[in-house]
Amino acid sequence: MEISLSLLNRHKSRIIWTIIILLMFWYIGIRPEMRISELRNDGKQTKAYLYEVKGVGSKGTIRGFYRFKINNKLYEGFYDDYKLVKYDSIDIIYLPDNPERNQAKQFVKDY
Repeated sequence: MEISLSLLNRHKSRIIWTIIILLMFWYIGIRPEMRISELRNDGKQTKAYLYEVKGVGSKGTIRGFYRFKINNKLYEGFYDDYKLVKYDSIDIIYLPDNPERNQAKQFVKDY
């Protein structure tokens, strides 16, 4: 009887770990694709202006921080690209019902 309970517990444990791994895979791999697809399909384009460009991390990544205005409200985002220059403008894509969900147009295009 104890052996069958032990096997049952091992089986339950494997199922739980499989579910956890699948959820992690979805969260890391599939979820970002869904967000980019939503921007690609439902997003609107506008101009954003880079207010800060700086190196981040130890690999020399250049990150530009941008702002844009929708309905007299400011929103922000960032984009990594070595060609960014402070005060330049870039095209961004945002969701009309939630402009906080935004991304550089080039990122959406390349994803």
